[in-house]
Amino acid sequence: MPKNANGAHLPSRLQLSYQLLRNTTSPDEAMTGVKSFIANLPVFEVLKLGTKENLRSYLAEYNPRKRNQVHEAIENTIKTEPQRFITRNSGFVIAAVDIDIDDNKKIIRLKEPSIINGAQSQGEIERWVQETYGDEEPDPSEDPPFFVRAEIIVDPDTSEVVETAIARNTATPVKSISQAGARGHLDDLEKSIRKVHPDIRIRMKETDDNVYDTRKILQYARLLMPPSVSGRDSAAEKLRAYKNPEQCLTDFSEWFEAKDKDNDKGMAARRKYEFTVQIAPYAITEYAYWERHEGWNGHHIWDETKKGGRARRRDKDKKIVWVSPGWFSRFWVQ
Repeated sequence: MPKNANGAHLPSRLQLSYQLLRNTTSPDEAMTGVKSFIANLPVFEVLKLGTKENLRSYLAEYNPRKRNQVHEAIENTIKTEPQRFITRNSGFVIAAVDIDIDDNKKIIRLKEPSIINGAQSQGEIERWVQETYGDEEPDPSEDPPFFVRAEIIVDPDTSEVVETAIARNTATPVKSISQAGARGHLDDLEKSIRKVHPDIRIRMKETDDNVYDTRKILQYARLLMPPSVSGRDSAAEKLRAYKNPEQCLTDFSEWFEAKDKDNDKGMAARRKYEFTVQIAPYAITEYAYWERHEGWNGHHIWDETKKGGRARRRDKDKKIVWVSPGWFSRFWVQ
């Protein structure tokens, strides 16, 4: 059976068969060089597509525990009423930079295609196919078990494809880390960290596994930012980093977008952005050192916080071997 590779090693041009194709390009789209189509595709065709431009891949691909009621509902429709799938499913959105249509053979050829919405449905379809067919190839002369519907957006501007992917994922909320990663806001940060910590991968999108939480890194860096860079010396500025990791990410993205402006705001943003990128790998090292420092022993640190969270851990000899980020951050900013 064809298997998608999440965009890792897919060809730059891909051929798909269709049952029906309609051009739905609006005047506004035509003015911006965009073409739009609606297609009914045999279900197996959707498995040829990768998800390199999608903000999240199939959630259960690396962690089956992430399958939820939405996944189970998709699975149930496929298994019990497959002919209803095309009606009940919201369908797929496919982006490409060019398209060639052969209506006689009912074939389209897409350049640099990617699913930008529908990765969860694709994952459930692939899961069902593996359970049903295993490694056997279906007979191409037979009718497909069911069809899926896809909107195809052909946009030669790859940066606009990213923005479309973000916009199309707002119905099922995408965490801002995925948006920042898609827009390239985290690229310099990752490169800087990899130079010092080659084994560390940072989170670039919500579905990344076995990675270092990017928000925490931005928190650490923010804690080390001097007033000469931040422009603030208030208690609120010192506490902001460990009280609101999401704000640290939001601020970092804003600095990225403003850093090239030729004005005072741009210069201030550039100082903060460059400081964060450069200090981040050393902030990771410093945090790891103090998090388990011997000096925590002998201080009155609660076992549990007032909200029920754990404030520190002890080993079998009752020595503190870890303290919570909140305790550590309060110590660090003083």
